[in-house]
Amino acid sequence: MKKAALLSALLFFPGLIYIFFALGTPKVLRAPIYGPREVIQRKDNKSGNLVTDTSYYRIPAFRCLTTGGLSFNSTDKLDGRLYIAVFLPPDSVRTMLAILAEDIKLNRNSYNYSRFVFFMQTDTAGKVPANAPDMAKDMKLGVDTAYTVFMSATQFDSLKTQCYYVNDPARKKDPWQTTTDAVLIDRLGRIRGYYNIRYAADVRKMKEDVKHVLVRDEGVQTLEQSTVEQKR
Repeated sequence: MKKAALLSALLFFPGLIYIFFALGTPKVLRAPIYGPREVIQRKDNKSGNLVTDTSYYRIPAFRCLTTGGLSFNSTDKLDGRLYIAVFLPPDSVRTMLAILAEDIKLNRNSYNYSRFVFFMQTDTAGKVPANAPDMAKDMKLGVDTAYTVFMSATQFDSLKTQCYYVNDPARKKDPWQTTTDAVLIDRLGRIRGYYNIRYAADVRKMKEDVKHVLVRDEGVQTLEQSTVEQKR
């Protein structure tokens, strides 16, 4: 009996340690929430009293085109889903994605929970180029795992600089290295990380943060559901 209990403890202990650091509040906060924020008043679910809370910046909805000229609505495709946004300026696919593509090829299983949105520009007529790439196909990612979207140069620049690389007055230094960094967005539309995917170390950190945010989000969601069920 004692041996069985010891074996169970050894099997579950590493998982409990990971969950503790994922859901807990260690000194070094992993995958913080970026972007401007504001202090708000909301009603507490338990007491009904007004409490002070923080409202975080969220990526606004947008519409564009996909490979083939089909309509893409971010509300339908991305709301409630974690994803990594990658903005690809013209003629930059090879230079930006070489390390990421190789890592996906060699370590495919480590991307099981990753979803990508690759942003590209339409031609001068506002149409998707005839030879436009399909990143899901080219990088051997699933059709629900990677979206290649196209928009005018004006919308491309505006969405990138005003929505994904948004300035935070509370920070003295911007958290990204360049405006071609990949951007991690959680299921609530909040910015959780910037990564220069030209470097293997940043690609590895990006994958680790994806797992961390997923575990944390799922843990919080489970706790919220348990609270609602208990009230019923």
